[in-house]
Amino acid sequence: MTASAAMVLLAIVSATPVEISTIDGARHSGTLASADSNAWKLETGGKIVDVPLSSLLEARLPSNGEAAPAAPYETVLTDGSRIGTQSVTLSGDKLTIAAASTDSIQLPRSAIENVRLAESPSSVDDQWAALLERERREDWLVLRKQDKLDFVPGVISEINETHVVLLLDGDSVPVPRPKVFGIILHQRQAGTARPGGILELVSGDRLAVQSVSSQGADFSLQLAAGPSIVVPMLSVRSVDFSADKLTWLSSLKPRDVKHEFRFIDPAAAMKNDQDVWGDELRLGNQTFSRGLCIRSKTTVQYRLNGDHSRFVALMGIQQGYAGDVHVEISADGQRLLTQDVTPQDEAPLKVDLNISGKFILEILVDYGKVESDIGDHLVLAEARLLK
Repeated sequence: MTASAAMVLLAIVSATPVEISTIDGARHSGTLASADSNAWKLETGGKIVDVPLSSLLEARLPSNGEAAPAAPYETVLTDGSRIGTQSVTLSGDKLTIAAASTDSIQLPRSAIENVRLAESPSSVDDQWAALLERERREDWLVLRKQDKLDFVPGVISEINETHVVLLLDGDSVPVPRPKVFGIILHQRQAGTARPGGILELVSGDRLAVQSVSSQGADFSLQLAAGPSIVVPMLSVRSVDFSADKLTWLSSLKPRDVKHEFRFIDPAAAMKNDQDVWGDELRLGNQTFSRGLCIRSKTTVQYRLNGDHSRFVALMGIQQGYAGDVHVEISADGQRLLTQDVTPQDEAPLKVDLNISGKFILEILVDYGKVESDIGDHLVLAEARLLK
């Protein structure tokens, strides 16, 4: 590499904007200096901010927000990673795919769960999903006959541009690619490593990773399925490290939701990760990608199962609305918080409640001083259950 090329590469890395959120609710914005299995370092205001991986919840690369074109096929790994695929070949124990938003990726056969070789959506998607749930002792070559899927068991030995080759009773049977809906591989080794994070690409693909480190203008990833791959930073939208640290409340299905309708209104009683009208969650001129929006006269319950220690969130009225509400948060019938919330609150209210050993979390949103639900859009931004 020439000196000028090295300077260009360094400029690309140093100019990579990153927004980081931490387990204590702090946010840091800057340019990425380095990332490894110990910490992410950001340059902000001429200083280096060192964020230990143990406290890092999410790193977002906001400049990479534009979605990549949809890929016609999909490759699913044994760790649940899903990769939109433009082309795929299998030779020996190596599967090579051209992904929608990364360069060519080579993966060991042992890391592959299935490869869909037909475009989605289709009229047989439910049948494909049902086949993926079934137990198998051999590889399955899945064929489509009009609106029905069928499979032939054997050993998938090769995928090339024109055929999928199936070893059947000792014979090699080449099947034309247009007839093949997909392949499902039988893996003898059960289980994969627990992922340390989920990396989302601009294509919408999600990769389960054990570690992420910066490598020039790329990220080097150790996948939970085993192999290591390299992806360009420009292909990455976010990296979520929250799985082992917390549970986002918006990722849970409520145990119960009750809403007392007083007015005819098409808006939902509550929504996850957006306002009840579908807009971004906004408090104090900040936008949030995770959280709840709950209207007044609504009660929501969640199962905790005694597995969490704290409930943490930022609370306020959705920016741009003039409603006011009365909020009560309880755990196992014990009231932990009583709060009136109005748009006049200068900053989002911090919620940090001890829920150790509790099994049911209940959030009640009622009318405030005004007996009307007009504008009563309570936001619990970044609502999370800490472990």
